[in-house]
Amino acid sequence: MVALETIVVRNDGILDANVGDETVLMSIENGQYYALTATSRAIWERLKEPVRVRDLCTDLADTYQTPLETVKTDTLEFLSYLETQKMIESRVG
Repeated sequence: MVALETIVVRNDGILDANVGDETVLMSIENGQYYALTATSRAIWERLKEPVRVRDLCTDLADTYQTPLETVKTDTLEFLSYLETQKMIESRVG
């Protein structure tokens, strides 16, 4: 389960490509395609290297001038989805 102290990084088995204003992802493992836009795309970019979720949320709140609590809620939800789809790897920091 992804939490604020969890460290997350992309799963190496996910292919990605920028197509216009979207990032398209493909899971080699399950053959599924995903399209990311706006903030989800920005989160995916930040997951190239391992990052603590708390630090990711703070960075996103600063970048988008959005309340930190809103960012935490939305980011944890998105990362939890990515985790269920096996698109990220996580570990407790």
